[in-house]
Amino acid sequence: MTPFLGLLIILIIAFVGTRFFGRVVPRENPFLSGLVVSGIPYILIGVLLGPHFFNFLSNDIIDSLESLISLALGWIGLLFGLQLRWHNIRRFPRNYMLFSSLQSLISFLIILSLMGGVFLFLHTGHFQDRAVAVIILAALGSISAPASIAKIIMEYKAKGRLSHFLQFVSSLDSFWGIVIAGVAMAIFHPPATHWFSSSWHWLLLSLAISVGLGFLFRFLIQLHFEPEELLLLVLGLVIFTSGIGFYLQLSPIFLTMVVGITLAQFPRESEKVMRVISVAEKPIYLFLLIFAGALWNYRFWEEILLVLAFITIRYLAKYAGGFISARNINCAFHIPQNVGKSLLSFGGVSLAIAFNFQLFYGGAVGDLLMSATILGVFLFDEYTAFATLKILRREGEIQ
Repeated sequence: MTPFLGLLIILIIAFVGTRFFGRVVPRENPFLSGLVVSGIPYILIGVLLGPHFFNFLSNDIIDSLESLISLALGWIGLLFGLQLRWHNIRRFPRNYMLFSSLQSLISFLIILSLMGGVFLFLHTGHFQDRAVAVIILAALGSISAPASIAKIIMEYKAKGRLSHFLQFVSSLDSFWGIVIAGVAMAIFHPPATHWFSSSWHWLLLSLAISVGLGFLFRFLIQLHFEPEELLLLVLGLVIFTSGIGFYLQLSPIFLTMVVGITLAQFPRESEKVMRVISVAEKPIYLFLLIFAGALWNYRFWEEILLVLAFITIRYLAKYAGGFISARNINCAFHIPQNVGKSLLSFGGVSLAIAFNFQLFYGGAVGDLLMSATILGVFLFDEYTAFATLKILRREGEIQ
């Protein structure tokens, strides 16, 4: 099969998933609708189309479509960054932001320390770059996806301060994970030239490129463009920024997020971009899920102990992060101490970070991160939905 036909298959699946699946799945069946929302079917489709089964998406085709994968990763980063306008965030109580950051960072530190111990205990000498792998694993493990919470709130028409609070926290929860993963890839970047011999040089270069492109694009967006021209301009921005990230082996998600944050501080310009980029959010996510399934080189017997350890440790870490934050941060209303159960779902950002690492490093390390993230999606997304439903019912926000 040619790369064009492989791309065509993915686009058709993404189109059908976007247009029809959400309509034909009955909302009165939360489990079935949750499977579609979580993206599990699309990962399985990718596995079936990939090299391990029908080989429609062979390794050669996947390699030839890496530029589109780069676009998908950059699109996710830019979309997230555009939502981080400081003027809007500061409207919420300061303790909401403190809670979101504290539980995320506590989760990161617990996963980092315990998974680091597991790696040493299992004597995983065949894993190269173990330090950066553990940091990236802890970073993506600290992230929560808002889809499972949003599904429950929409389907059951939940109303109340806790529902609103959970939406806020889960929407911002990706920030520290993206930052930590981006900084780690810059810090562990091998020296390349005399000018960039230090890891901190690569980090400063990442920030300089991103902020500079953000201001440049802000200037360009002020010019008059037709909608079609604006779409091409946004595509060019994402492809160019992500391409720089891949060429320099810096995180494209981190770079485009910083570009998005820069643009977000200018409301007129960011709204124009948001109208364009939000339309393709779901197709891009489904595209990434299918590719993740195709690229997933699962090594069950080699990875099973590490993956099970990660799943268990992440559960404990998110629970502890929510517990400690609920006990120590006053948000002016009651927050259940088991609120961490509502922050367990994985999503597009965690998958994009694992995908990013796999493309850069590959090998057993990349396979481990992909397996841990994909199995985390399988295990946590529906559990999070049911845990959220139970918590909101107990708090009286769902009848």
